[in-house]
Amino acid sequence: MSDVRIGLVAEGKTDLVVIEAALQSILGDRSFVLKLLQPETSAPFGGAGQHGGGWGGVYRWCRQHVSMQDPTGVNSSLQAFDLIMLHLDADVAEETYQNAGIQNGWADLPCPFPCPPAADSVDALRQVLCHWLDLTTETAIPPHWVFCIPSMSSEAWLVSALYRDTAPGILDEIECNPALETWLSQRPVREIKLIRSGKKHVRSYQDVASRLTVAWENVRNHCSQAQRFDDEVRAALA
Repeated sequence: MSDVRIGLVAEGKTDLVVIEAALQSILGDRSFVLKLLQPETSAPFGGAGQHGGGWGGVYRWCRQHVSMQDPTGVNSSLQAFDLIMLHLDADVAEETYQNAGIQNGWADLPCPFPCPPAADSVDALRQVLCHWLDLTTETAIPPHWVFCIPSMSSEAWLVSALYRDTAPGILDEIECNPALETWLSQRPVREIKLIRSGKKHVRSYQDVASRLTVAWENVRNHCSQAQRFDDEVRAALA
């Protein structure tokens, strides 16, 4: 069986690490090749490509994708992929377009809902993603496209894997915790420092990625949106 070819549009490179670790568990023995489409690695554009990083980069990629579609709605540059994944963290629901330097006159952001439940803000963001893609409803999403929206960030999935035994209390309503990055940055020196001085370190994320793969069932048990992602990836590849 040939490798599953997956294209990923994400906020950042640490999100790539987390999502790839999750896919290692979801796909099991099935091999895959994961290509980061956004953010690009491009020195002339500051290391994040022409669209920039973060959620604003995801927005700009989506708008470029729309502009590249032919009259039938096909973007030929994506035809080599079996699966396209679009990632946003659920905390983007709190943002405004102006925060990312985007002037489009749209009013679908901010769109936060009380958490719990995590699903309400995620559902609102899924509609925002559809808007960026010029899709009227989620039913119009191509069958080989999957949305990945951890609540409130991909760090919730990582923490659920790494601290289920050593700091179980942090798992309570973890999908509604807006301060996980701060909590991680304050972990003792003897632990792997994923976040230092407010900066995420890709290499440190890579060092613990296999632990997320092994603990993916625990992540799904604590994070409803991890379970949703798992279900939708399996359905897209069925």
